[in-house]
Amino acid sequence: MKFEEFKRDTEIRASVHRKEYSIAKVASVPAVDRKVFAVVTDGSEITVIAEMDHGLKVMEEEKPFRIISFDTKLPFDLIGFLAYITKLLADEDISLFAISSFSTDHILMKEAYLEKALEVLRDADVKIDLK
Repeated sequence: MKFEEFKRDTEIRASVHRKEYSIAKVASVPAVDRKVFAVVTDGSEITVIAEMDHGLKVMEEEKPFRIISFDTKLPFDLIGFLAYITKLLADEDISLFAISSFSTDHILMKEAYLEKALEVLRDADVKIDLK
């Protein structure tokens, strides 16, 4: 299903996480912890997205990031959702880091870009709440 069709009949909702996060490269997969938002292993490195006060031993780290989660359930056959969102933000020179879970997409951006990103998304009729 193309995003244009999906958007016609669906309200796009997102939420902003109140906490700040870091994106870190670590040597091993951390234990499950409420402060860890996501762990990505790709065969060559392990990336952890966690609250700033995570306490993990890191090799490299970027921070502070904020997370916007798209709360609208996205079907697996949806084409172009993330492309649409990233283009809106790229057109405003907003850098982001995107990850997807089973039915939700999340974007992370440096704290400095958050207010502008929210303005851009609201202008595109995305309904945004604080989490």
